[in-house]
Amino acid sequence: LATRRTFFYGILFMLPALDFLDFELNLARFANTTYLFNIIFLGLGASALCFVTWNLAVRELGAVKASVYIYMVPVITVITSAIVLQEKITLLVALGTILTMTGLFISEYRPKKKIK
Repeated sequence: LATRRTFFYGILFMLPALDFLDFELNLARFANTTYLFNIIFLGLGASALCFVTWNLAVRELGAVKASVYIYMVPVITVITSAIVLQEKITLLVALGTILTMTGLFISEYRPKKKIK
């Protein structure tokens, strides 16, 4: 319900901007199979499947543990892009990774209870 409401308000607030942008509703673009398969992938794979797997993860792990994994995605992306795509890790990317990891460690830190 929250996702549906967010989507509705997003569309509602974007409609006035269409007059100022170069927007053209042209369904003939989907005759090109590349565009059609990209939209199908984005709708089913990147959106629907991700929502389903996220909900399963939250149900199995709980919201707190699942959130740790979602915050690790940028770090994993940086590491994977460096290994697979041979992208260079810039100072800004390294700083962002360090800040992300620091935030995760701080949020997960639980002081040990003292035994009396």
